[in-house]
Amino acid sequence: MNTPAGETLLVSCGIFREELARLGPAAMGHARPVFLDSMMHMRPGKLDERLQGLAKDEDRRLLLVYGDCCPHMGELAGRPNIRKVRGVNCCDIILGHDAYRQLRREGVFFFMPEWTKRWEEVFRIELGLKDQSLAREFMHEMHKRLMYLDTGLVEAPHKTLADIGLFFDMPVEIQPVGLEQLETGVLDGLRRLEQYD
Repeated sequence: MNTPAGETLLVSCGIFREELARLGPAAMGHARPVFLDSMMHMRPGKLDERLQGLAKDEDRRLLLVYGDCCPHMGELAGRPNIRKVRGVNCCDIILGHDAYRQLRREGVFFFMPEWTKRWEEVFRIELGLKDQSLAREFMHEMHKRLMYLDTGLVEAPHKTLADIGLFFDMPVEIQPVGLEQLETGVLDGLRRLEQYD
């Protein structure tokens, strides 16, 4: 990728593509967004390689809009010209840490809009949970509730959510979430990045 010296890249998981597009320059400033396929989350080594490649140019500043999704994320975010938004994963980033922790304590498993479209690919192919009884056992063992985080940018996919609920034998509740926490995280990350000379 050719980038001008000193350019700032906002490198984000594709799970936030629509949300960051909606926030636009008001949140991202002059940073140029670069979106990586959200399915790279399932292959942390490849995500690590891709981020390391983007980080090779030390004249380039990077804000990583990611959770702790690959082995060297912390090391990358510790470099002088790289920062990461605060949050352990995408749900923490969009909900805010306190709300995320509370819902996790309640046994919630989250679905983000982008991954909801790809839920069969995630669970049946990537996680190998093709057998419905095994998938239900997996989900029921660790979770009490399923929750779709509705960022309000697309209509809630009620049919898909019903299919998910049927597959896992758990109802899916829809939780409206705004973009405020994401915006705050990006603005905070860019402020921290600007401290690098």
